[in-house]
Amino acid sequence: MTPPSLPLFSNAVNLREFILNSERSPFLGHFAFPNLTTFELSAAPGNEGFRASELLNFLEASPTLRTVRMGIIADIALVGVPQERVVVLPNVETFSLVVNDGRPGYKIAAHISCPSVRLTSLRHEKVPGVDVVQDIFPTSVSWSAIVRQYTRSPAEEVSLKIRYFQDPIITCSLTFRSPDATVISLDFKVSASDDEDDTDMPFEDVFSQVSKTIRDHPLLPHIKRLHIDYRFLISNPTLLVHIANEVRRLFQSVGPLDELTVYGCDLRSYLAPFLNLPEFNNMEQPVVFPPIKKLTISHPFMRDHDESMAAVVKLAKSQHARGVPFERVTVCMEKLPTAMEEGLRPWVGTADCYEELCIEDLL
Repeated sequence: MTPPSLPLFSNAVNLREFILNSERSPFLGHFAFPNLTTFELSAAPGNEGFRASELLNFLEASPTLRTVRMGIIADIALVGVPQERVVVLPNVETFSLVVNDGRPGYKIAAHISCPSVRLTSLRHEKVPGVDVVQDIFPTSVSWSAIVRQYTRSPAEEVSLKIRYFQDPIITCSLTFRSPDATVISLDFKVSASDDEDDTDMPFEDVFSQVSKTIRDHPLLPHIKRLHIDYRFLISNPTLLVHIANEVRRLFQSVGPLDELTVYGCDLRSYLAPFLNLPEFNNMEQPVVFPPIKKLTISHPFMRDHDESMAAVVKLAKSQHARGVPFERVTVCMEKLPTAMEEGLRPWVGTADCYEELCIEDLL
């Protein structure tokens, strides 16, 4: 239908909650609720596209909003939106945006400011395509705007989690937490395609994009805790070196850390200087760990347990020689090599080593 030119429900000035589901253009310009506190939008306008200007106008006319949840299956067109325009929602505490199939919604999120927000969730869902990897997380410009407009204090913790499945093919989550419990969560999900030839999502490209997003965080020196989690064993030597270089760049970007947790990762990319592998002979620079108080290695993927664990001891010895010893090293894994704890003890403040099955392998 074509709605009338006058606003719909113009007498509902005290409406608090507005939920709009639309399989076409949502005609947001025909609604005005000045005292709204909750807005939920589900829109799938198809080839019509989604007009960002209407959404921004609607949000600007709803200054009392506290919760905003939006799911959009379409490209978001920023035609008519000045680059400098930013709509401020002073009372919003929860902001969620899911964009499916179209270009990611990070650009429109950068035109919105939520200075009181506690939880910001930006999610991009796609089926595989040639440009899918480039759309994982925001560009540097959008990311700087989002950090500035959705956080009150610098983030102290970064958590990265990547998972490969049959369907969906991959999920990737990047979470930034501030000491005041403010959270920005960036999520990326690729679902299965009907085309069997269109399901390749290179792990190295995903990891590179995520690493760059972390490094692009404008307040990265404030990060104190870094958690990296992916259950992936790297079989290609070239890929192994590629991941090692990304790890090196990431470690060069962060300052001293209170805690580094590495879960389910192929340790060879992290321990390159301490392994006698020809693949690493051509690396531009070695991987150098920043000063870290607590290092946790949990359920690593390894081809040679004893060799990799010996490299962990060499890493601890190297940090000790550099004058930045680990205060605590925790190693948790299946088939823990004997004398692991004894090997670490001379070089670290406290060593905790114990065997534990991986729950995910049992599911």
